[in-house]
Amino acid sequence: MLADARSWIAAVTVVVAVVAATVVILLLLQAPTALAVSAMGVIAVALWPIAISATGALRRRQHLARPLPPVNDLELRDLADELDGLADPRPAYQLQAIRQKRDGLVAVLGRRMDAGELTYARYESAAQQVFLAVISNLREIAIARRSISAIDTEYVNARLAELGADGTPDARAESSSLEDRRALATTQEAKISYLLAQNESAMTLLDRTSTALADAPIGLTPQATEAALAALRELADRAGRYAM
Repeated sequence: MLADARSWIAAVTVVVAVVAATVVILLLLQAPTALAVSAMGVIAVALWPIAISATGALRRRQHLARPLPPVNDLELRDLADELDGLADPRPAYQLQAIRQKRDGLVAVLGRRMDAGELTYARYESAAQQVFLAVISNLREIAIARRSISAIDTEYVNARLAELGADGTPDARAESSSLEDRRALATTQEAKISYLLAQNESAMTLLDRTSTALADAPIGLTPQATEAALAALRELADRAGRYAM
């Protein structure tokens, strides 16, 4: 809040100073009063957006004005139910853990700085973006798992072993179909493993950021916390994107 107020004061000061200098010049040149007033108005209007951009006031105001992406509680409950139905317990655990870690980071943040500060908003926004990225990954995991739920890999492997020595056309055609089915399952399994690992990295980074903030003096953001924020924002930018 204080930094934002200083930026606005600086912007006003810049505009006033330039307008005042213009008035002095026009008076020295003995310009008509109407011309001087018009010149002051034009210069003030032209300089205002430049001044607030240069001092950072506009950027701060725009940043603080951006609302955090909403999270639909009903959708989260539906996702939790779907993940609970999976044989693999890791996705359901990650859903619960990421919410706790996001909330824990915000709680630590609230004890270290004012909620109105720009830095507070930056941390909160980055943590929320990471949270939403993990949620997106978990949705992808649920979809991927559903897409291969009907593929019995044990049967496919056993049947391929039986057909291995059979060189008849029918056996080769069946083997080809079975191998395609196994490849689909393998690809989706690899995607799931990648997304689960990405989520674990996100949760670790949230923990690391919370720890850095907990060790920081109240109201201050030393180098360790700034590094944590940079890493958090970088992860927020790339999390949720998979390259398969």
